Amino acid sequence: MIIRDARGGQLLRVGDPGQGVHLLFSTPARPYGDDPALDIPVRAKGAWVDVSDLVRTMDGDGLAEFLSSLTDRSSSWSEPRTWQSSEGQLKISAQRSDSRIVLTWGMRAVVTGSEGCWRFETVTSHESGQEVRELSGAFNALLSEKPRKSFSRCRRASGA
Repeated sequence: MIIRDARGGQLLRVGDPGQGVHLLFSTPARPYGDDPALDIPVRAKGAWVDVSDLVRTMDGDGLAEFLSSLTDRSSSWSEPRTWQSSEGQLKISAQRSDSRIVLTWGMRAVVTGSEGCWRFETVTSHESGQEVRELSGAFNALLSEKPRKSFSRCRRASGA
């Protein structure tokens, strides 16, 4: 579902805020002007977690197309399918379960100034057809919106 943030940009919500963790994808920015690098702010928020990071992609890395391919009725797939951002901060694994598509969303960030990193995963379950097509369309709209100029690559992690 796409909503507007306080600055008027698009905000895509995946998952239900009342049902555990949900993900928020904000309007992306181009850190290097016309370069294909596209930074997407992503936040995972729930009762016991609140983590966020910028996910670096190259013009979205085919995210909307990946989600759209999951609903293709002409191809049957039983093995998990995976998408990953170009620098590995976001990974999505898809698996069919009966008439649903289960998406595992994994976030990973290196902690600046240390050798450590943090990882977070959550799962969303979607009706195989229309719901995933709508999600793909929402990502397409978010990624095709005129990107912001840039923002700092600060990272924040807090929670449980």
